[in-house]
Amino acid sequence: MRYLSLPFIGICLIFASAIPAGAGPASSAVRETAKFILTKFGKGAAGQTVEEVTDAAAKIVAKHGDEALPLLRNSGHAGFTALKEAGENAPDVIKLYARKGNEAIWVISEPKKLAIFIKHGDSAADALLKHPGIADTLIGRYGDEAVGALNTVSRQNAQRLSMVADDGLLAATPRSKELLPVIRQYGDEAIDFIWKNKGSLAVAAVLGTFLADPQTYISGAKELIVSPVVEPIARSTNWTLIIAGVLIVVFLPFIARSVMKARRAMNPTKTST
Repeated sequence: MRYLSLPFIGICLIFASAIPAGAGPASSAVRETAKFILTKFGKGAAGQTVEEVTDAAAKIVAKHGDEALPLLRNSGHAGFTALKEAGENAPDVIKLYARKGNEAIWVISEPKKLAIFIKHGDSAADALLKHPGIADTLIGRYGDEAVGALNTVSRQNAQRLSMVADDGLLAATPRSKELLPVIRQYGDEAIDFIWKNKGSLAVAAVLGTFLADPQTYISGAKELIVSPVVEPIARSTNWTLIIAGVLIVVFLPFIARSVMKARRAMNPTKTST
């Protein structure tokens, strides 16, 4: 019996290793998750029946582990779609849910936000959650630099950053996007300064001076001064008069023809002779 027990144990181990990993308590948890999803979210992308949803969930668990179950349970069919869209980045989506909980569902359930997260990582997710409705556009335009800037500023200053971006400040000169790393470093103080001096910072020479030593200007140790050559010209120019002159030159031929027609209409005899 002592010698027969060793082969017997070996056969038992072989059969045990052949049992699917999803069997037992794990498969029970998967099935319970599937039932919960159908009850809470109804039929959807993961399947129409408990069996279909269970099968879909079991495949995800087999690939990514039991850590995926809380995400699937609370996000429903959106979670299945997000993990499929994320592809090789699916583990990052699962980790995001583990880190942020149900807040993460707002990010992963919208394709645009999910794409931003996959491309730019956890910091981008933080920015999206911190500044909803603002971060999407700015990160789409300016990438990682916008992510860093947004994560260091308040809601009000995120709105200001969005407004100056819409006004073209971040594209005014070849170096204008360098304002974003400054904001990332100095946070709200940088935005306060940029907001007050947005007109001056649209001038390349002034911007270059600021970027050379931003802390000096942000702290108030120095004032940002527009070039004395540019400022008097801009102030002294009578733009109304110039515009009026341009309009007169453009429309002068039409005015002259109208006057000639009016004269001919008043003196038909002269025209006939």
